[in-house]
Amino acid sequence: MLRPLGTEPIILPAYQFRPSSLFPDQLALLEKASAAPGKTLLVFTSPRSVEFGLEQIPSGALQRTQVAAIGPSTAALLTDAGVTSIIKPSQGLNSEDLLAELAAMESGPGAAPPEAFIFAAPGGRTMLKEGLEARGYVPHMFMVYEHKPANLAPEALAAIEGAESLLAIWTSANAMNSLSQRLPSRCWFRLCQSDWMVISERLMRVARAFSPRKIHLARGPTNSDILASIQSLGENRVEPAS
Repeated sequence: MLRPLGTEPIILPAYQFRPSSLFPDQLALLEKASAAPGKTLLVFTSPRSVEFGLEQIPSGALQRTQVAAIGPSTAALLTDAGVTSIIKPSQGLNSEDLLAELAAMESGPGAAPPEAFIFAAPGGRTMLKEGLEARGYVPHMFMVYEHKPANLAPEALAAIEGAESLLAIWTSANAMNSLSQRLPSRCWFRLCQSDWMVISERLMRVARAFSPRKIHLARGPTNSDILASIQSLGENRVEPAS
């Protein structure tokens, strides 16, 4: 999507991901909770939680539960997998937005499901768990994948250091924090001399701590939103590092 604009994308992953298997007692708990149709909530927190978690759910449980997704990419993967009814934030793409959506639903027909299963990776979504608990749910954290720092490709680092102009596109606070610590100082300094684009107000607050030249807020989190935002900058040539 970027190359037709005359830009050269530099891809720099911060993490590698691999699946984690649920324990038998976790699967038994999920199967028991989902026995009563509509009384259990499954929350998918990222595209990878769908990729690594969906296949582990007991047969038939998806049809008997309410399914929620954080972010449009996560919801799209669930739709592709055949999930027809998905609770998702009407605005925004983080835990707070989903909690607000669930709160709005509680004022309508139906009570909050008594149990919620959060599919995530270790170290994240504590706020979501606490927020669900505050709303009367009994939340369970199911870690269906884990991440570790990815190897930093030398060619990507050289491209960042040698670029005439850069736009750093950030979609994750974890990636931002990780790369700020792991990138060679010259490479990180080069990024901080450039413009940054982020996909949410929350991520903008994190970005301010690193003092880049200028921070742009994308129109939304999807690739199309980011592309349209880059086009609106009106720059003749930008080399995005993402």
